Amino acid sequence: MRIKALVEGLEELAVELGVEGWSEFRTPDRTRIDYAITRGSQRLLAVEFEQSRKWLFARVLYNAIKAQRAEFPAILFVYPFYDLPRAGRSWVPNYVEDTLGLRLALCHPRDCLVSTRTLICEQLDFPVPTEIIERDYVISSNTMPGSLKVGAEAWKTLKSRSAFKKPQKQRVSKTSTRRKK
Repeated sequence: MRIKALVEGLEELAVELGVEGWSEFRTPDRTRIDYAITRGSQRLLAVEFEQSRKWLFARVLYNAIKAQRAEFPAILFVYPFYDLPRAGRSWVPNYVEDTLGLRLALCHPRDCLVSTRTLICEQLDFPVPTEIIERDYVISSNTMPGSLKVGAEAWKTLKSRSAFKKPQKQRVSKTSTRRKK
């Protein structure tokens, strides 16, 4: 995942939409949000880049609590993998939506700008664009982005996709090269 390119794209999008983008936004309790989008004093969206499968749901919960304490109404997770461990069995996405009251969205890096544009337009009551602009998807790959998946259902949908697996090498058993006497 090319975070620098994603941040540059988010900054251009923020200028286009007339909002402010903050890289490494510091909350009042001195925690850091990877990228935040605000409009004046109104907080619109917290964006977190997750690059590891390890402790994923602990990271989701921790980042959601940071966003909720900083009074963001929505959080977007940019996650570069197509498979989620235990996605269907985790209580975390439902907890974030129901108890913390945050809108939770998940996207692949190639869909980051489309998802951000959609969430910001919904927050500001702008018409949500249905046409995808070319620069929205050229940041990470040449494939067209998929639709935005929101909330706990996004985690279940992402889990159902087949993961890309490398072909495993076949093990060759070693035979004894000793000669019998």
